[in-house]
Amino acid sequence: MSIQNTKIYPINTGWCESDLGTYMFFKGEPGEKIQIPVLCFYVDTGEHKIMVDTGLPDAERATKYHHSCQKKDCLDSPDELRKLGVEPDEIDICIFTHLHWDHTHNMKQYRNARYIAHATEIRWAHNPLPLYYRSYESPMLGIEAPFIGCQFELAEGVAEIVPGVTVFPTPGHTPGHQSVQVETAVGNIVICGDAVFRFRNMEPRPEEHWRYWVQQRFVSMIDGWRSVEEIDRRADFILPGHDEAVMDHPVYPYEGMPLRERRKPVEGAPFYFTGI
Repeated sequence: MSIQNTKIYPINTGWCESDLGTYMFFKGEPGEKIQIPVLCFYVDTGEHKIMVDTGLPDAERATKYHHSCQKKDCLDSPDELRKLGVEPDEIDICIFTHLHWDHTHNMKQYRNARYIAHATEIRWAHNPLPLYYRSYESPMLGIEAPFIGCQFELAEGVAEIVPGVTVFPTPGHTPGHQSVQVETAVGNIVICGDAVFRFRNMEPRPEEHWRYWVQQRFVSMIDGWRSVEEIDRRADFILPGHDEAVMDHPVYPYEGMPLRERRKPVEGAPFYFTGI
């Protein structure tokens, strides 16, 4: 593999309504609704064709069981992939940041792929806390989750999936969440999944002395904050899971792409964890 040739293509599978206060930002504006994209990513290393997450179902199912959803001009991830000139059967690996409903639909259409998820996430997805029945499309709802019947390879801790593509634990949003670090010609791009919803989550909120304005949707706020610090330590560029600005560029890296400073100190807004 040559990192010079590695490219990441964002795919938007549709739009869901979300709340700034209960989802996007900790102590954000409650009741203020926005439309957010539901993103997955196609990674082409030259030797491997990889999907990171597989996106939304149809709008009717999404709206009935989850959030108000519109596909607009977006297609399911296999069809969006075809627009890039790649057939779903060409995908040899599907890496899942986590197994929530909006990250796993259509996964069975990638028939030749290895499915990789964190071991903790597999256990949790098959037996979630009742508060998360909808997130994992529990059979308690009378429906079948897209991952049922699939054989997974289990990641535990930091693991190199193929040369230049590494998963590392980022729990918080879910107990078994992981993010994906991709080595490219310009540096490490981290596909965050839902460890980071929006680019703004990585920025400080000085009036509160917070180094990051993290999201609200964590099962563990302590783990979630630690995961954001770990992403900050690793990433020269980040790709969050639900920010429309990701779609400003059809491929990453792109010419002139600005790189971020890792773990940049901000006066009055300290880091919490050290030595990570």
